[in-house]
Amino acid sequence: MMEFTKFVQKWQLYSAHRAVLSGVFWLTLWHLFTSSNGATKEEERRALLQLKDSLNYPNGSALVNLWVGNDFCAWVGIACGGNLQVIGISVSSERQLGLGIWYPNATLLSHFENLESLYLYDNYIGSWIMPEALCRMSNLKVLDLSSNPLNGDIIHQTRSLPSLEELYLSSIYPNHAIPALSALCELKNLRVLDLSNNTIIDENAPPCLLRNLSSLETLDLSRNHLSNSPRTLAALCSLRNLKELDLSDNFLDDNSIPSCLFNNGSLLESLDISLNNLKNSSKLFTALCSLRNLRELYLSDNFLDDSNIPSCLFNNHSSLERMDISQNKLKNSSSFFSGICRLQKLKTLSLYGNLIQGGIHPCLSKMTSLVSLDLSFNLFQGNFPSFIFCNLTSLVALFISDNKFDGTLSLATFANLSNLRYIDLSNNDFMVNTESPSWLPSFQLISLKLRNCRINNDQGRVVPSFISHQTSIEVVYLPYNALQGALPSWLLYNTTVAVLSLRGNSFSGGIPLSSGFATSSLEILDISDNRLSGQLSSTIGNSFPELYYLNTSSNAFKGEIPPSYGNLTKLEVLDLSNNFLHGKIPINLRQNHTSLAQLILSGNNFHEETMPSFSNMSNLAYLHLQNVGFSGTITGSLINLPILMFLDMSQNNLSGSIPDWFHTFPKLVIILLSRNQFHGTIPISLCQMQKLHVLDLSANSLSGVIPSCLNNVTSWKKESELLPPSLIWLSTSYVNYRLKVPLTTKGNSRVYEGTPLSFMTGLDLSVNQLTDKIPSQLGELTALYSLNLSFNILADHIPKSFSTIAKIESLDLSHNNLVGSIPPEIVQLHFISTFNVSFNNLSGSIPFENNFRTFDESSYRGNKGLCGMPLHTACTPPNNMPPQQDEEEDRPGIAESDFFFFSCIAVSYVVGFWVVILPLLVSMNWRRKHYAVVDSCIYICCNKFSGFLTRIKDCC
Repeated sequence: MMEFTKFVQKWQLYSAHRAVLSGVFWLTLWHLFTSSNGATKEEERRALLQLKDSLNYPNGSALVNLWVGNDFCAWVGIACGGNLQVIGISVSSERQLGLGIWYPNATLLSHFENLESLYLYDNYIGSWIMPEALCRMSNLKVLDLSSNPLNGDIIHQTRSLPSLEELYLSSIYPNHAIPALSALCELKNLRVLDLSNNTIIDENAPPCLLRNLSSLETLDLSRNHLSNSPRTLAALCSLRNLKELDLSDNFLDDNSIPSCLFNNGSLLESLDISLNNLKNSSKLFTALCSLRNLRELYLSDNFLDDSNIPSCLFNNHSSLERMDISQNKLKNSSSFFSGICRLQKLKTLSLYGNLIQGGIHPCLSKMTSLVSLDLSFNLFQGNFPSFIFCNLTSLVALFISDNKFDGTLSLATFANLSNLRYIDLSNNDFMVNTESPSWLPSFQLISLKLRNCRINNDQGRVVPSFISHQTSIEVVYLPYNALQGALPSWLLYNTTVAVLSLRGNSFSGGIPLSSGFATSSLEILDISDNRLSGQLSSTIGNSFPELYYLNTSSNAFKGEIPPSYGNLTKLEVLDLSNNFLHGKIPINLRQNHTSLAQLILSGNNFHEETMPSFSNMSNLAYLHLQNVGFSGTITGSLINLPILMFLDMSQNNLSGSIPDWFHTFPKLVIILLSRNQFHGTIPISLCQMQKLHVLDLSANSLSGVIPSCLNNVTSWKKESELLPPSLIWLSTSYVNYRLKVPLTTKGNSRVYEGTPLSFMTGLDLSVNQLTDKIPSQLGELTALYSLNLSFNILADHIPKSFSTIAKIESLDLSHNNLVGSIPPEIVQLHFISTFNVSFNNLSGSIPFENNFRTFDESSYRGNKGLCGMPLHTACTPPNNMPPQQDEEEDRPGIAESDFFFFSCIAVSYVVGFWVVILPLLVSMNWRRKHYAVVDSCIYICCNKFSGFLTRIKDCC
């Protein structure tokens, strides 16, 4: 018994020891794990901060105020997993344009061993440093490097990412990197591939690119040039698992798309062939009818009409949910609409931008699954058929803008559409009534657009009151409705509205102050072209902290610009033009402001103010200072503006010489300095600005000659885009955020925007004191659209080389001292629409062919020597002119020419000189005889002269 007791005691002691040792073991293990995890977290935090520093090199400011604190999992763009390690990084469109190309170190990313997604879209990435470090990212599944100037090396490194499932390489440039896409052929697990906007063609695409990607389910090849790339298109047929395919904007015609793509076994659920050249596509549509799994079909921006679309497209696709046939040539054929109405599962239908006339087809009232309906930009007319929409209770978005509906439309019509979120009724002929009858909407809108709708014309022209009950509304767009009264403060300080346009109305008073400490959530505010007056708000920086677009132009605001405008740290566009502002521009608005991209102060009264300096504004691209009364010189006024593209300082009192440092602004493409008091010569340094598109130095006091080196400006010799679309359209979501530039061409001042602006080129040196002849080198500017050299003191002939300025539309050489004839070759200018050589000293016959037949006598008046059409002075007929033979006879022969006469004298002198001198040099006997003869002649002459003098004395 005692032994058993001892055994039990030993066993208990052993168990206790084992428990202690086990606890120590697990405690040690836990300590090691937590220490390791803590070290890993700190390592990842440091790596993220180093990544931010690299992104901002050398002097950027992206994410500086967002990536702060120790909890990096809460930072913007960072996603963490359950173990608090980074699994996702999204740093897109953060690197500032003026910082140049980014070369990130791949070793920074290798610290994130659990990283699954990496988004580096639009950051000016050129290539990796230490690219071999990418092989450690074995868990990476999603990679987005779109819109970067990638070289081939960075694309080659994708082959070291075996787990990659989604790869986005849209808009990579330059195009010589395309062959490097062969690295993608090894990514066997790839399911999603985006190669859009890359100019991929058969010549540069690797043959294996599509054939080896058997797992691919989603492929985007839009915005390439595949019309003549049958090999690449045929390879699509090998993608058996493909479900989504985008071939839009590829210049494809009816025969380009391979029919094998639409066999009965196809899994295609979404097909986009919009923005192509599809016309008579019966063969293509017949093949489309076999796609039984199709859910989405996009056919917009082709040349389709009702007859091109077969009935099988509607009969065989009862499961179709989205259809876009916008921007075609559809009309109101009953067969087409009856076919559309058979698609009872259709959720999205876009017929935008066709030629559909008459009323809306009644059968649409039965399409109860419709979620989005776009009928805008057609020719619908008559009263709006409200009854059609009563049953469409699933409707979320309704767009019927830019038609010809008339009568009166009450918004109460849509009161029961509880799912309605987006509505656009703009630009019709009806009057929209929002105040009667009394109604309470069941919907909560996100966007309301009622441009030019005569809102409440018979109800006092008030702002729709129901908006105040919309708790989710973000966009309120009410321009050009003649609304009146004071600006509604409840709308300005609404907590959800981000975009508000009240442009072109009749609001009066000032900008109301917020009640209490309320701040506005507005990001875009346009109150331009009203009757607002008074002082600008001095607390705008506190009241509207989120603003990045503010337009108060064309009102009657007065006083100085408050310094609080410089405190709007997110502001990108500020337009205060055409008011009565005076005083000084706040220093924090023109110096060290890192977000401001466009500053428009034109048409104000900053008189007697010298030109202030604008400096250290890393994002400023457009500076409009037209007609503001600035005086003095502009030396040192523009400092450290690395991406300045547009400069307008015209119609001021600026003086001095034109600066010779404009060429130091590498992005500058438009310079407008007209109507000032500049003097001196045109700087030769302007010839170094190869990207210059428009130069206007007119109406100054410049003298000297026109620099012949202007033919070095590449953009005037070869057509190129002025600005990328992202800068022509500063925001695609808001039409009035579009860049507009005033330019003088064809004798008129016009506002250019969009595509016309992107290709505009011009040179205006008119109304100065330029002398000498016009450089013939200007004829090499074959991409110039407008050239104005009028009202100078230019002499000599019109250069024949002007006939090679192929793109020119406006040419003005009037009011100079030009002589000679108008070169007959000039009729080769096939795009010219404005031509003026009046008030010169030109003579001869006027070329009257091609486009030059359209010009009247005003283009040639003031030249007494010109004759022929369109003048009333006839040229001398050929039969009254001296015969050609007599002219030949009267011409002096070569023996009678001055050249021949003086040549003979020179030759005779040389020959005679050496005939006398050479013998004297060679023979001593000749010299003796020669001197003897000379002495004898002198003696005889002296004796005769002495005898002559003696006889004269005797006579006297």
